Amino acid sequence: MTDEELQKQTEAGVSAQHGDGESYRHVFNALKKEPAFHVSLSFADRVLARIEKKEEQRDFRWLAVGILLLVIALIVVLALTKSFTTGIFSFISGYPGLIIFGIAFVLLLQWVDRKLIRKEKGLV
Repeated sequence: MTDEELQKQTEAGVSAQHGDGESYRHVFNALKKEPAFHVSLSFADRVLARIEKKEEQRDFRWLAVGILLLVIALIVVLALTKSFTTGIFSFISGYPGLIIFGIAFVLLLQWVDRKLIRKEKGLV
């Protein structure tokens, strides 16, 4: 006897003579009952908040990996071309504090945009 025939017999109320029919009847009786648990009203909100938090953490990890790879690439290029002391990038050697401040300021602006401005507009 196929599964479909067993299911039709069980739904029709005809009892089957072997173990599979009894199993189907038991499963269908269990499916007819309401579950005994209830979730709170804020359950869906909490699940969505967790998902958004994981996505935000993943975004920050990728940002950190990208910045790290960019810095490594910059160091390799500058080391291979020796551009710090001669050439087009020689002005960098005179203003290391300004370069560090510029990078930190851009990162700060990105953080403010993500935490304050986008959150107020509902974009995050």
